Amino acid sequence: MDVLARRSGGRHYRRILLLNTGERLFSELVPYLILLASGLLAVQDPLRAWLNRRQSAQEHKKPPSEKLAILPVGLAAVYGGYFGAGLSVIILAVLAMMLDDTLTRLNALKQAIAFSTNLAAAIFFVFSGKVVWEVAIVMAVGALIGGALGGRLAGKIQPSVLRKVVVAIGVIVAVIYLLR
Repeated sequence: MDVLARRSGGRHYRRILLLNTGERLFSELVPYLILLASGLLAVQDPLRAWLNRRQSAQEHKKPPSEKLAILPVGLAAVYGGYFGAGLSVIILAVLAMMLDDTLTRLNALKQAIAFSTNLAAAIFFVFSGKVVWEVAIVMAVGALIGGALGGRLAGKIQPSVLRKVVVAIGVIVAVIYLLR
């Protein structure tokens, strides 16, 4: 276990998980993680409808304890620090099942949790000494260009069509990884 994990009493497991499990295990998990993220994206609309129905039905019920959300949100953060794809959908689903609040407020909380998870993981990786900066810079530039162009293109496509295309691409990529 590295010095950072020992100093923190082990609180950084989600950040060191990726660095200490090896590339082979990560490569073996990638297709399943992609399938999980694609599946969650595929059921996002029915999940959102269920969450809205649940919220309406529970207006008169006693809300569950917020402490019950700690473990599932923590597990989602571990997943997010390790892989990241689909993290927002996972967190929103967990929060909606565990907390009695409006979807708008839960979405804001989801954004804060996802941002914190990604920021913590990024900071840890920057200081881990394992970042190949030449590759990271190329990926960052590609992500910025892809985000800008993809955002413009996505705005011109119906959300349901875009979701189907992204899910299909995710499944195809996962199958390619499985067949390697």
